[in-house]
Amino acid sequence: MMRKIAFAVALVSGLMASPAIAQTAQPEADSKVIITGRTPEDAVRDFVAEVGAAPNDANLARWGDTVCVGVYNLTPQYAQDLIDRVSLVGAAVGIEPGEPGCKPNVLIMADQNSDELAARLVQDHLRKFLPPATDDANLGRAALEKFKTSDAPVRWWQVSQTVLADTGEAVARGDTVRVRGSGRLRSNVRQDISHILIILDANRIGKISFASLSDYVAMMALAQIDADADTREFPTILNLFASETSNRTMRMTQWDLDYLTALYETPGDAANSGREANHIARKMLQEQQSPAPAQ
Repeated sequence: MMRKIAFAVALVSGLMASPAIAQTAQPEADSKVIITGRTPEDAVRDFVAEVGAAPNDANLARWGDTVCVGVYNLTPQYAQDLIDRVSLVGAAVGIEPGEPGCKPNVLIMADQNSDELAARLVQDHLRKFLPPATDDANLGRAALEKFKTSDAPVRWWQVSQTVLADTGEAVARGDTVRVRGSGRLRSNVRQDISHILIILDANRIGKISFASLSDYVAMMALAQIDADADTREFPTILNLFASETSNRTMRMTQWDLDYLTALYETPGDAANSGREANHIARKMLQEQQSPAPAQ
């Protein structure tokens, strides 16, 4: 069994209390940030276009069923806190958490040498990273090579599956798909996330609030996020590692939660990725313009 390691994290007591035991996925209190230089509509549309990472101009993948989180190589307390936070944020946007003892489809692994771990996993389990029947639904070998050689503190690899929009039945490359209607507003298929691997590098993460790290991981686990996205102009937890001077105690913002909510409220069967992006942006704007809940 791989050795357990302790992160070099600066645990902020006020932040540590809430993610593990909170009843709702509350965003950072001061997350209503005004983005200057563009209209709110333009800002949202730019963010949606920048952050998504779908292959071959496909629609974004989502979890179509339950999410079961497994954490490896962390002490039990931190592992459970991380599981709880990912599950909590998922539940806030309508994703059912797996029952105790479920088979993990979100695998979070920690190591002091993530390069060696990533290379070994890809070499030993290539078909898990690039299943032959799902070539058109995943990012391909060039992206996988970038995953292997990334120097990021946190790296991730998602595997998606094309499924029938009406039934969720898996569709392999070359399969015949029954057309459900003559209209062009909806596709006959959608993309579901099958599983995701997230690797945490203890040496590169440095001093950070564990609550902040948990929020960052939750975004990676629940959405198809582009590892190369430049989100520095937006109020998002995705900026946690944007630079050496980034705020290492920042939390998931209302902007982030609005994006996840819009993503999961948008059906995955839009006729094309451009139409889907428009739907997500409109719903995100609606979330931002809706009255805040009473305290």
